[in-house]
Amino acid sequence: MFGIRAPLARLCASVPFAVLMILAVMPRAVLAQADDERLVNQSDDPILRAFSWRSVGPFGQGGRVDDLAVHPEDPHTYYVGFATGGLWKTTNNGTTFESIFDSYGTHSIGDLAIAPSDPDVIWVGTGEPNNRQSSSFGDGIYKSTDGGKTFTHMGLRETQTISRVIVHPENADVVWVAANGHLFGANPERGVYKTIDGGRTWTLTLGVDDDTGATDLVLHPSNPNTLFAATYQRRRTACCFVGGGPGSGIWHSDDGGDTWTRLRGNGLPRGTMGRVALAMTPADPDVVYAQIEVAADREEPLTADERREIEGIAERDEPLPLDPEYNGIWRSTDGGANWEFRSNENGRPMYFSQIRVDPNDPDLVYVVDQRVHKSRDGARTFEVLSGYGHVDQHALWINPANSDHIILGNDGAIDVSYDQGETWEAFRRWAVGQPYHASVDMRRPYYVCTGLQDNGSWCGPSAVRTGDILSEDWYRVGGGDGFYTAVDPTDHTVVYSESQNGNLRRLSLATGEQVSIRPRAPTDNNSRTNIVPAPEMNTEIRWNWNTPLVLSPHNPDVVYAGGNRLFRSLDRGETWTMSPDLTRNVDRDRVEIMGYANALGRCNRLDRGRECILSRNDGVSRFSTIVSLAESPLVPGLLWVGTDDGNIQVSQDGGATWSEVGRNIQGGTMGYYVSRVEASHVDAATAYVSVDGHKSGDLRPFVYVTRDYGQNWTDITSNLPEYGNVNTVRQDPVNASLLYAGTEFGFFVSLDEGGTWKPFMSGLPVVRVDDVVVHPRDGDLVLATHGRSVMVMDDVTSLQQLTDEVMAEDMHLFRPREAVRWKQDRRLSRSVTGDKVLRGDNAAPGVAIQYWLREASGDVQLTVTDVATGELFRDLTPIGNSGINRVQWNLRGNRPERRGTGGFQFGQFGGGQGPMAQPGLYRVTLTVDGQETSRTVTVLEDVWMGVR
Repeated sequence: MFGIRAPLARLCASVPFAVLMILAVMPRAVLAQADDERLVNQSDDPILRAFSWRSVGPFGQGGRVDDLAVHPEDPHTYYVGFATGGLWKTTNNGTTFESIFDSYGTHSIGDLAIAPSDPDVIWVGTGEPNNRQSSSFGDGIYKSTDGGKTFTHMGLRETQTISRVIVHPENADVVWVAANGHLFGANPERGVYKTIDGGRTWTLTLGVDDDTGATDLVLHPSNPNTLFAATYQRRRTACCFVGGGPGSGIWHSDDGGDTWTRLRGNGLPRGTMGRVALAMTPADPDVVYAQIEVAADREEPLTADERREIEGIAERDEPLPLDPEYNGIWRSTDGGANWEFRSNENGRPMYFSQIRVDPNDPDLVYVVDQRVHKSRDGARTFEVLSGYGHVDQHALWINPANSDHIILGNDGAIDVSYDQGETWEAFRRWAVGQPYHASVDMRRPYYVCTGLQDNGSWCGPSAVRTGDILSEDWYRVGGGDGFYTAVDPTDHTVVYSESQNGNLRRLSLATGEQVSIRPRAPTDNNSRTNIVPAPEMNTEIRWNWNTPLVLSPHNPDVVYAGGNRLFRSLDRGETWTMSPDLTRNVDRDRVEIMGYANALGRCNRLDRGRECILSRNDGVSRFSTIVSLAESPLVPGLLWVGTDDGNIQVSQDGGATWSEVGRNIQGGTMGYYVSRVEASHVDAATAYVSVDGHKSGDLRPFVYVTRDYGQNWTDITSNLPEYGNVNTVRQDPVNASLLYAGTEFGFFVSLDEGGTWKPFMSGLPVVRVDDVVVHPRDGDLVLATHGRSVMVMDDVTSLQQLTDEVMAEDMHLFRPREAVRWKQDRRLSRSVTGDKVLRGDNAAPGVAIQYWLREASGDVQLTVTDVATGELFRDLTPIGNSGINRVQWNLRGNRPERRGTGGFQFGQFGGGQGPMAQPGLYRVTLTVDGQETSRTVTVLEDVWMGVR
């Protein structure tokens, strides 16, 4: 049964082999419709229920893992929680994984815990706890009592971020939760919570203040009444980050977490603390490790000689001397009464801060940050492990029954070792990439390009001629953190990509050459510039981490990029012109967060004895930058930009002059991040914007339209869910009333230009959607989902043709798009065996025949005739639901008559299949209750095999 997917295996005993071979290559969505299998988040809307999303990749690049939970009795069964990719389960040691959290309130997993006394009880704390600028949100804690088949929401909704969950070893109803609380604002629902009734009620047993949550929690291995907790004061805004304060610290409880005592002195560092990680081990329950981010702000300043000595050591790239009052690891061997400094191992604590101790050896310690560090002497010295599949580690599990067995979670998914990290197997069998944007080319089938968080930029097929889309079908076009991509629509071998902070590149697939095209101002160190006319020396250019890059819809040689200024190139990025600063040019040194003036310096080991900010502005190297831009597809040089500090600028003269029109929105943009500006495809004066306030603590959606170049705005947010900021808004290029919106928790469509919105989620997990593209030729929707890679919805041309007049008709047959009779590309034939391979969903062969019925009917006929001969070619099986119906014609004709008795006859048409349609013109006829209408559809010959 090679090639037959698992859902089909149950059919093998009763279905002829020829039919199985047909079913085996049918896409998942087609099978679901045929079997009435309900897709995840299936729409019941009569207009939308026939559509479905399919996953096309990228696959092998993975996404950020936040936590792991392994069955206490069966290490082959475990759960993987992703920062924005949901929750997955394996029962066969990672051969296959199943997504088990697709329809719940969030996609962001913070921490996982399995009840030791009842492994069917699984707790899921939601909301990523890693504090970065792209972190998403949770909605509390969930509980499963059936091994992850179903989950129930158990409260703590306003915590937004949960960093640790611990279940009592003998009583599954007793649970402790460390809740970080809101990342982008103050709130009271943060700290350590406890339930004794299985989550029906919760008590906040450790609450410091509205700025301080709990970031870690450990339970004594032999006494569940003893716990240690770490609290963390931190706040992020659109411009800045403060990662510490007086609320941060280490706490101890001897009464089951009902009351807590803060630990100070006795060997612990004196300075202001930031993020703290904790670890204990059953090998010696008196041993406690604490990895502490701490400032040397309460120490004596260095003398000039001491400072020069340390700077010289650093310049020579030699190991720095140990510093017991700066970031590092401390250990207690008497249950937390006294502490000893061990080392300064602590890389980027705001983002990592995870420490583990071997369950069988109190001196075997692992610390994860960008890399994996292993100590055999109780965290005094470390070796750096290698061979795992990705940098940036966030989770690590050690098998208590076998210390050689380790599972590592990182920004690429998970890696497994069976020899204490000497060798690794990389598990990359998920489509859990974190794209920010998508672009498409004009090949057949067309390719999609996208930039992934911490995984570069990639291009891959939206469909393949035969078989499945595989990870090998995707190729890399850029490095670093991938963001915007663009493909020349006239030459698919010219690809643009952008990595963090404005690193723009142009790649030629034909030659393999890739060049930097980043605009450069002259500086004291380098007077060369590619900006014309040359700006003044040292002119400031600020690039956002996610720099917008687009090609002109009028001329693909014209490239636009946004810093604090808009840059335009007429020669594919060789030279640029530059606008004035289009932002508010906010001086973020004048911003104050949690009482800290952002003008304070970042804490470091040299500048001792002064007030400073821990992890100051981590992840936000620049602020007051352009984050979205668009050129009108109707009028060259009609330009729109949106900024991260709330400006909406428009130019009607090619960038010579600009008007800030965001102020004309009622109440203004409030300084919020302008996540998208979208120029209308039908009216030059019309534009749409989405405004994202989540970095100011406001998760409400905001969508607006202007019809007079921004002089006036209308709020079209309408009935979008109140919880979930909008990341993108698009107007369909064909139907002016058809709008699309991607939010933090899903995708929505409006058929009346924002008057009302409907979820458009059939087959789409709950996930953050950052971008949507409408393919200009094929009418497909392409989503960049920040957690589930790229998703495609095939052929929404019926929605593009849907009008009030159409819906008033009893029946309407939509104009089909062109079909292609694909050839088989033998060069891409591969031997793919076993189940340890992720296969994407290929597009269904042929063309979707789509039609509208105002009322359901049981008398529907659908036929295809050859226009050239007038002969009936295919009787299709119709659907008679009210609303939009879709029937896929696979370009086969009617089956030949059977010869003999019983079974399918294997003959010239492959065991009962009808003949393939020849290229040409065909007529589709729809008959409903005796009324008849028809359309023609063109079948094209596949002449694009040589286009690679």
